[in-house]
This record gives sequence, structure tokens and C-alpha cells, in this order.
Amino acid sequence: MQKRMLGTWLLRIRRSKLSTLMAASIITFNLIFLGFIVLLAYRTFSDVTFREISTTRLALLNESTKRGFDFMTNVSGTAYSIAANKSVIEGLENTPASKYQMISRRREITEILQHSLVLNEGVSSIEIYSDLFSGVPQSSTDLVFPVSSIKNESWYPQLKQADSLWVPLEGSGGEDEPYLIGHIQHLFGNEGKTIGYLYIRLSADDILKQFKDIPAVLDGQIHLVDTSGNLLLLVNKESGSAGKAVLEADWLYQHTYEGNEGYELLKKDGQSYLVLFSRPSTISWRLVQVIPTRELLQEVRKADRQVIGIGLLCLLLSALLAYFFIRNMIRPVRRLIQEMRKLERGDFRASMSESLTEEYTQMSYGFNHMVNRLQELVQSEREASAAKREAQAGLLEAQIKPHFLYNTLDMIHWKAMDYDAQDISYMITQLGKMLRIGLSGGRMLIRLRDELEHARCYVSIQQERLPIAIEYTESIADPAVRSYFIPKVILQPLIENSIIHGSREPGSGPLQIHLEVREMKTPGSQPYLQIMLLDNGRGLAEGWSMEQVSGIGTRNVMSRIQLYCGEPYGLYLANRPERGVAAMITLPIIETEEQLERLLRDQL
Repeated sequence: MQKRMLGTWLLRIRRSKLSTLMAASIITFNLIFLGFIVLLAYRTFSDVTFREISTTRLALLNESTKRGFDFMTNVSGTAYSIAANKSVIEGLENTPASKYQMISRRREITEILQHSLVLNEGVSSIEIYSDLFSGVPQSSTDLVFPVSSIKNESWYPQLKQADSLWVPLEGSGGEDEPYLIGHIQHLFGNEGKTIGYLYIRLSADDILKQFKDIPAVLDGQIHLVDTSGNLLLLVNKESGSAGKAVLEADWLYQHTYEGNEGYELLKKDGQSYLVLFSRPSTISWRLVQVIPTRELLQEVRKADRQVIGIGLLCLLLSALLAYFFIRNMIRPVRRLIQEMRKLERGDFRASMSESLTEEYTQMSYGFNHMVNRLQELVQSEREASAAKREAQAGLLEAQIKPHFLYNTLDMIHWKAMDYDAQDISYMITQLGKMLRIGLSGGRMLIRLRDELEHARCYVSIQQERLPIAIEYTESIADPAVRSYFIPKVILQPLIENSIIHGSREPGSGPLQIHLEVREMKTPGSQPYLQIMLLDNGRGLAEGWSMEQVSGIGTRNVMSRIQLYCGEPYGLYLANRPERGVAAMITLPIIETEEQLERLLRDQL
């Protein structure tokens, strides 16, 4: 169904007028172009605005972080002063000699902690956890507890990897709602070993009071987190969905672990938020602000609607301009169509006048030139037809000449037989065979068996004509190669060279000419036909090379092999180690008429 609809749509396009297609193309292009411009302007404006707003908000959030956490430095100072208190360290490091001494020493440490608690406003409690006093009962006023009471806390594994830690604590503020903030710090003895843990609890309300006069907390949702990504509390918990944090714990950990300030765009539950990360404070806490982007980009959307309106107006104007432009562009084309129809009817008076545009001027010149060329071609076709008739008549006359030559040789043959001249009759018979094979009905390639017959006829004539002894032998490895096609008359010139240039001195024995034919198969390459012609004559001159060939016959053989078969094939001559010359011919394997036609079509 879809293919049918697509085919119908394409057919309508093919049958449409050029003016319709040009108008549709221009309007479509303008629509796409203007849409792209509008989108680009909107994205650019939005990105610039978003970047500027984000940078400004980030600077404000950093200032809020700095002002909001200044009071927390006192807590860190209190923790460091207790951790450096000599009485506390000695009381935790030295093992008491008796239970009474344990109770006395724990009471001394508790008094030091109570004194520090009174001096620090906003601190809910100060406690120390150590297993040194596990052997005596715990009283309600003691501030020193065993370490086992905090081992089950979720933050305890993190404490093993840090000297100090800020953590949220579950309190009475509601389910899963942080109420207190805790500062836990290792207490080290003189040997550098952990002898206990200092635990300072802070009231969340006291912390929130520090941010009430900061404008940054009025927008979106503010998260108070540490550098490990742990959510300590929501500064303005009334913002967001039902007072719950928008950011999840895993997300906070991944994006705040490195401790760098910055901002990022977050998409969650179908909404988009701008998330700002402040610079960590001196106590390694930071603020993370989450603002819905729809509140930030309201003005940008107004500007976007204005840009779209301007774009639609430009599209309307471009459609009007396209109409007048196409009308002027199509007029010369319609005139050209009219002149072409006149030319179809055989009216060579068709012509085009020049136009104002360069392209139409060139088209008019090309059309007029084409009309003139057509007139010349019609005239030349008439002349060619007359010449063709004359050539056909000459060809019919030329066909009579070989027929007359064969009949004349046949008459000489029988005349020699009348006079009992057997040698003359034999030579004429061999010559007739050579002529028939050499002509081969005008074919350029013949079967190998016919070429071998042609070579034998030539050798027989030379044996009768010359006074020297000639021994000619053939060796064919596979009889099937006799039916292969090869260029005609390529063996006779080589045998002639062996007889003329290789004749031996009197008394040195007969001239031996041996022909070997085999099909060569080499791994990784196409098989080919190899023809070797060997003689025991005088051989080639010293320093001879194929570039020095001057004989017409050898050059003719080389040229025809290259012409019919291509560059990989050819003729190679070299002296034999024992004596004489070795001529090697390499040819492609051509077994059928179809292969022969394909080769001639590719090479010629």
C-alpha cells in the first residue's frame, strides 16, 4: 500500500509543470530555511539567556553559601579545641588502674564537654565515644559512651575513611526528615592512633536561621549537602513537591563528589530543572539549588513567538516574490518548447532569440547550434548513404577475387598433374590451404588446429623449395587445446625467422624446429595458453633485445597479440642454453565463441 502511494505521488511529480515544481521548491526551501533561522535564533537566545541567568544565580548561591556557613566555623573550632585538650587526650589514652579511677576520669571528661556546650550557642550536645570505660555502669549525666552505640549508624563506615565527618541525623522532625546535624571527629592519641570519637550535634533550626535573610533561597529548592553528596537537609523544605527533595541521593553523589562549582540542566518526571552547585564552604558543606526552567525562560518564550510571527510574514513575502520570479524564468522555457516542436515536425527554421540572463542566452545559442548541426548531419547522412551503396558494390566485387585466385590455383594444380609434376602440384595444394586459412573469411582469431595446419603447409612448401633439411615436430600436452581460439598467422612468421636466420652451416645436420603447446595454470592467477617454438639454429646476436626487433613479421605478431588479447600477453624471444632460439607466446584461454566475442568487444 505504501509503495503504491509513493508511486502515485512520484507520478504526479513527473506530470507537474515546471512552474508548479519551482514554486513548491522555493516555498519549501524558504519554509525550511526560515524554520531553521527561527529555531537557531531561539536556541541561541535561549542558550545565551540561560547561561547568563545560570552564571548570575551561581554567583548569588556562592555568596549565600559563604554568608550562611560562617557561623559553622565556630563548631569546627570547638571540635579542634576539644581534640587538642591535653586532659581529654590523657584521660582517653591511659588505661585507669581501677573502676573508681574509670568513673572519676569519665566524670572529668564529661565536665569538660559540658563546659564547652555552655560556651557554644546552637550546639545541642557534645559527646565522646570510647571503649575505655566499658567496665563501669553508665549514668544519665555522662557524656562519654561506648563505641558500640554508634557502630550501627549508616555513616559509621565513612568515618573509618575520614578524620572528620558532617552527617544528617534522624530526629523527631518527622519520618525520614533530618532534624539534627552531626559533626564527628577522630580523637588521636600521642602515638597517632584513634582513641575515641568526638560527636557534636547541631540543631537544624539554628542552621536554617542563617539563611532566612538570603534572597537566593526564595526561588526553587535548596539542598544542603556535604562534599560526599549526602543530603543533610532542605533549607526551604516548603518548595518542591510536598516538601520532598527533587534530587535523589545517587544523583547528588555523582554530581557533587568532585566539589567544583557549576550548573547543569536536569530532566525529571517530564520537567526540566536548572541545578546550581555552590562552592564548598570552609566546613566542606555546599548548597545545591534546583529551579524549574519554565520559571526562568518565560520572557524567552515571548520573544520566540515574536520571531515566529516575523518568520511567517517573511514567508508570505517570499511566496509573492517567488511567483514573479518563476513567471519570468518560465517564459523562455515555454518559448523553447514551442521551437522544439517545430523542429520535431522537420522545420529547420526554428530558432531562439537571446535572453537577458546568461544561462538562457547560452541555451538559445546551444539550441540554434543544434539546429544547424542537425541540418549538417542530415546532409552528411544522405552523402553517407550514397557512399555506403558504393562500398557494398565494391565489397561484392572484392569477394570475387579470392574465389578467382582459388580457382586459378586449382587449375595450375591439375595442369601440373597432367605433366606428372608431383612436387609442383603438392606445393600449389599447400599454398591454397595457407591462403584459405590465412583469409579465414575475414576472422581475426581462428582455432589452434587451423593455425597448426597453416604452419605445416608453410613448412612443407619450404621443405620442397629449400635445399637444406628441415625437421618439424609438434608436441601438444592436451588435445583439448586444439579447439582454443588464437590470433591467426602468428606461427608462420616465427618459423620463417627460424629458417631464414637460423640456417645451419653445411654438414652440421638438419634444422630442427619443435613446437610445444600447453595450458599453464599458476596458483593465484588466471590460466593461460603457452606456445613454445624451439630451433637449433645459430641463435640471436649477442646483446640482442626485444626493443631491437626490426623484422616486419615479428613486430606484426607482437602488435596483433597486444591488440587482440591485451597487455599481459605477448611474444618473448631468447637464446637457448644449448643452441638456437626459444620463442614463447602467451595467450588467454578462449574456448567458446561467446568468450571470443566478449574479448573482441573489450579489447577493440
